[in-house]
Amino acid sequence: MKKKTKNLMLSLCMSTLLLAACTNGSSTEQSPTNTDSDTNEGGTTTIHTVTSEYTSAKYPQGDDITNNVWIKRYKEKFNIDVKTDWVSDEYDTKLNLAIASNDLPDVFRVNPSQLRQLVEADMVMDLTEVFEQHASDRLKGYMEADADSYESGKKEGKLYGIPQMHWGLIEQPDFIWIRNDWKEELGLQDPKSVEDIKNIALKFMEKHGGYGIAVDQTLDYLNLLAIAWNAHPDMWIEDNSGKLVYGSVQPEMKNALAEWSEWYKRGIIDPEFAIKDFNAMNADIVAGKVGMQPYYQWWGYNPGVDTIANLGKDAIFYPYIIPTVDGKEAKQSIFFANNNYIVMKKGFKNPQEVIKILNDYAYIVDEGNGKESKETLSALLDNDIAHVVGAFRVLNPNSDYEQFEAVSAALESKDTSGLTTSGMWQKYNNSVEFMKNATPGAVGDYLQQGAPKNAYGLAKKVLDSGNYTKTALWGVSPEALSSYGTTLDDILTEGFTKIIMGSESIDYFDVVVQNWRAAGGDDATQAVNDAYGK
Repeated sequence: MKKKTKNLMLSLCMSTLLLAACTNGSSTEQSPTNTDSDTNEGGTTTIHTVTSEYTSAKYPQGDDITNNVWIKRYKEKFNIDVKTDWVSDEYDTKLNLAIASNDLPDVFRVNPSQLRQLVEADMVMDLTEVFEQHASDRLKGYMEADADSYESGKKEGKLYGIPQMHWGLIEQPDFIWIRNDWKEELGLQDPKSVEDIKNIALKFMEKHGGYGIAVDQTLDYLNLLAIAWNAHPDMWIEDNSGKLVYGSVQPEMKNALAEWSEWYKRGIIDPEFAIKDFNAMNADIVAGKVGMQPYYQWWGYNPGVDTIANLGKDAIFYPYIIPTVDGKEAKQSIFFANNNYIVMKKGFKNPQEVIKILNDYAYIVDEGNGKESKETLSALLDNDIAHVVGAFRVLNPNSDYEQFEAVSAALESKDTSGLTTSGMWQKYNNSVEFMKNATPGAVGDYLQQGAPKNAYGLAKKVLDSGNYTKTALWGVSPEALSSYGTTLDDILTEGFTKIIMGSESIDYFDVVVQNWRAAGGDDATQAVNDAYGK
């Protein structure tokens, strides 16, 4: 029930499958595919993991997500052989099946619901002692910087899930991204209202054909625009009585849907959105079929890299703060930032080796500058290779705010003495690289931090002004809420899609809300209020 990295939570039946797995075999039982796990043949430690593909990474020839510069570094520096048992675009679904069948790798990433169930089933290790003994001061400092996330990985004071953290709240504000060459060609002004967004879309359609705004079947991207109507979908917020309510079923959401149904009739919203997944949505951007997209701050990384590579530097999209219907800057939605945890299978013999790898990632990103060669840092960090490590990293929750301030100052003054970390140098160098050579692989950092219109400049303005609403669920969701899995949100997505496409009128919103309440929405709401003392 969160946007962005919305968790594929385990359903109630998943609990039954998990219980069956625990009763049919011990939690320390090795799976058949992992027979060489935890061994030290010839001094080499073998660690099995699983991961999801990271599509925007650009590998050197011959490398991929299972064999890359990071995997090679683990072997060369630590004599650790990391083997990836599987890679899946449906990571949560496949991991749920692995959990249910007790076929777990040694180290893997989980969402909060999966963490809770694995801990309750005694299938993952208590990492308290190994983290305390082997984590670097820098890694421990990340936990101190966001104590709420650190505590969310614990149960009864014991650490079972090491939070992978996040880049800070600066990454959360969302934007409407607009193709710049089309905008300038038509002499259009920056959008200051919802009406402006609609008119820009219509102008683009008139000139270039196609449709106006790219979204996908999940509605996650279209929902980013809901704040224009002061709606906060996927978020638990306080109502006028002080009770916590779900933003997706509040009256403001009905107003947004009414407008979107009109946009759909006029061809502004992709007429095929209901059958398009994330990749298909972005493919239309890359192909030049559409010039507007509600998106997160990382547009430049995906689909930005492929867009520039395919269409040229002039086809760059720039971010704009989402306006309200009455011409103000919309109040942004801020969610609890940590959604992923590193866990280790119960009985895994070498947890300290994993901590070594985590320490090394933190070292490379925050301390590698001046200690490692430029070539080494470039190979590990550029072209989104820093993002292909799966469970083997923890992020610095202060990094992006600090990076943005340092990079902005350096780009303005040309004085680079304030760039003290590898990450700062990466953002700075890639920003300069794109400005000089329009290198597609550099456009992500450029649009995030270095461009005249950059996402973090806008996000910092939002944070510094306090123009945002924080979710009331500041931590892991209550168990009673998690137990509904995606069922409740699926009801809303299906119903809202019908309204947008016109197969149901806007009054159907009230029916959808009633269906949501009857399916467990009322119980979920009570559980959230009970958990937070409302």
